[in-house]
Amino acid sequence: NKGYRGLTHPMVTVETPEGTKYAPNFKYRYFTEDMPCGLLVTRGIAEMTGVKTPQIDRVIMWCQKIMGKEFLVDGKLSGKDMKTTRAPQNYGYSTIESLIETNHYQSQ
Repeated sequence: NKGYRGLTHPMVTVETPEGTKYAPNFKYRYFTEDMPCGLLVTRGIAEMTGVKTPQIDRVIMWCQKIMGKEFLVDGKLSGKDMKTTRAPQNYGYSTIESLIETNHYQSQ
């Protein structure tokens, strides 16, 4: 995709006993924006439709640990930081039918 050409993940320098190393900047938008406004939306829709997402769940668990946030708890999007996301659950939707009906996504 040409839109992603040239995008890189910013790094920060980290001093270690072995010398200067580089680590991902976990405060960059790939974590602070893409998790709550992207991946968690996808995970929320999957949860409402009963689709299992083991790989997505692993990514979420890893990211929320690094971010110091809580989104996924016991396999459900019910963590204390869900209010910071755009997942449908944050807006009170618990079923795909309610999301479709309320937002008029299905034509009559």
